[in-house]
Amino acid sequence: MKELVFEVGTEEMPPRFVPQALEVIKERFSKWLKEERIEGKEIKVFGTPRRLVILGLLEEYQSPLEVLKIGPPKKVAFDQNGHPTLQAQGFAKSQGVSVDELVVVSTEKGEYVAVKKSEEGKPTSELLKEFLPQLILNLPMPKSMRWEKRNLRFIRPIRWVLAVFGGEVLELEVFEASSYTFGHRFMAPQRIKINGIKDYLAQLREAYVLVDQGERRRRIREEIERVTTRVGGHPLIDEDLLEEVTFMVEYPWAILGGFEESFLRLPKEVLITAMQHHQRFFPVLNEKGQLMPYFVAISNTLAKDMEVVKRGNERVLKARLEDASFFYHEDLKIPLEERVPRLKEVVFHSELGTLYEKIERLITLSEKIALKVCPSKVELAKRAAFLCKADLLTEMVGEFPELQGIMGREYALRAGEKEEVAIAIEEHYKPRSSDDDLPQSETGSVLSLAEKLDNLCGFFSIGLSPSGTSDPFALRRQAIGLVMILLKRKWRLNLREAIEWAFELLKDKVKKPEAKEEVLEFILGRYEGILLSEGFLKDEINAIFEVQKEDLVDIKNRIQALHHFRAFSDFQNLVIAFKRVSNILKGISYPQRVDPNLFIQEEEKELYNTFLSISQEAQPLFEKEDYLGLLGLFVKMKDRIDRFFDKVLVMTDEKAIRENRLALLGNINNLFLRVADIAKLIA
Repeated sequence: MKELVFEVGTEEMPPRFVPQALEVIKERFSKWLKEERIEGKEIKVFGTPRRLVILGLLEEYQSPLEVLKIGPPKKVAFDQNGHPTLQAQGFAKSQGVSVDELVVVSTEKGEYVAVKKSEEGKPTSELLKEFLPQLILNLPMPKSMRWEKRNLRFIRPIRWVLAVFGGEVLELEVFEASSYTFGHRFMAPQRIKINGIKDYLAQLREAYVLVDQGERRRRIREEIERVTTRVGGHPLIDEDLLEEVTFMVEYPWAILGGFEESFLRLPKEVLITAMQHHQRFFPVLNEKGQLMPYFVAISNTLAKDMEVVKRGNERVLKARLEDASFFYHEDLKIPLEERVPRLKEVVFHSELGTLYEKIERLITLSEKIALKVCPSKVELAKRAAFLCKADLLTEMVGEFPELQGIMGREYALRAGEKEEVAIAIEEHYKPRSSDDDLPQSETGSVLSLAEKLDNLCGFFSIGLSPSGTSDPFALRRQAIGLVMILLKRKWRLNLREAIEWAFELLKDKVKKPEAKEEVLEFILGRYEGILLSEGFLKDEINAIFEVQKEDLVDIKNRIQALHHFRAFSDFQNLVIAFKRVSNILKGISYPQRVDPNLFIQEEEKELYNTFLSISQEAQPLFEKEDYLGLLGLFVKMKDRIDRFFDKVLVMTDEKAIRENRLALLGNINNLFLRVADIAKLIA
């Protein structure tokens, strides 16, 4: 095997682009190796702000390709005595082989003669020359640019290309490649000759470039922890910020800076947002988890005087915090309640009205939801709904949009609102992301459900449902949040009814009345994904969704019972019994009432009596929602059902007898369907 060292050097790329690009490069390169029959080992894909890298060991040649050339049918190629005909001889000659080398193969059309040939693989270097430039130039990019005279487009200008395979430079198509790379832009900008992988990694490390993003991430974490120990603190490390900073530097140095303690009077979320989101700094906490007047910045350069860099960072943060302090104190002059009427002037969406109209819908939805799931919280939920969007008009949220909801909580508390109302204002946006917490309070959970329900029904009703990967209003996340809140709280909310409430409130704006069912199916689709991730099987989900779509908690109870029962030896008996009943009823109408006087054979009388007995025994289990117990009970009908089908002709010519027997089976079928559609299960 030969070593491949491929590096594209650029101007600084956006930090969020690089990790995405690396994922695509790894996936496409691995796929290409497989398609081209090139064996590869130790394939690694690295990236920094200035370079995208592929390292690995590749075979020098493609694996030989075994090709099967199909000729004429066997009956044409050989006569009755098994001697080759002219057609066989002609085919063999055209393939450059003797007749003795022909083989007979079976195909869908019958037996044919064929030739097995082996095509030699091409040199890997030749294939790399064409593929590598296309791999880089076809990366998905948010924006690209042209530069110099070449008509190339990339996210940033490409300054050099290192392409070495087995110690030799690859003469790439499009790019002019060499065996040289460059070190850190400021600390070691000189050209570096590269021969192989170890040479490449070692020399760049000496030139202040840590190519491996994993190594850079570890060093950043170690550097942050090292400097925070000086002040007896520990860092608050947000993993998303750590990932972003990892792709902002090639060789990280940590700088410990400070700010005035007076700023600690601001809500901690304001300080954290200013540091993390706006300056890419890491806050510092004391042993009690409280903010300290320090931060850690990560520099890409070890300056001659790092004190100058530190003071520069402190000045920038100070200006940001002074602005935040000013906004905070100005905002407190106007209570949230007084801001609400101004929401009549703020458009939520051109087709869904103003934020004030949205608040009116949220008040009504919160009341209806709370009456169903926690009646004691109705007034708190309505008050929180009334105030929940008012902080969008504050100076602080205008400058720091990430703080919406959070500042609403702070300003509500300062205005004397009840604590649960204030908490609900913050929580109604939750979960904001896949790793965010769910609302912790009942009032917050109610308001969050109302918010998500209004958004889902609103956008679906005007035809703005997600399509493909496009989801500009984050409706998938909101549907998942709605599901998770109901499951966590074990609230028995009828989804179909709740969707009706939301559409009724939107009635003067709805363009797609049929979207009600789309919203329900969309939510269930997200719920299905959650259930699959928890280990439940697709056929189990289908069996439950067929009979229950409105109550998510009840769905969970049913599927847990079904999944548990699947491990029992009686599971297959249950499925067989149900399918025997349901299969004969497909596409047939039948009466609901059974007349015992029409029974002729002992087997149908026995089945009916068993059905009555089990139905009576099942009633308390249904009331307790003991679905596992019900499934175990239903299995007891298996032998009676088998005897019935073995001895009784259901589809007899006598209409009254036939319909009575179908009615009996229909009643049994309906009893099963009160738990699940067992016919959907794979035994």
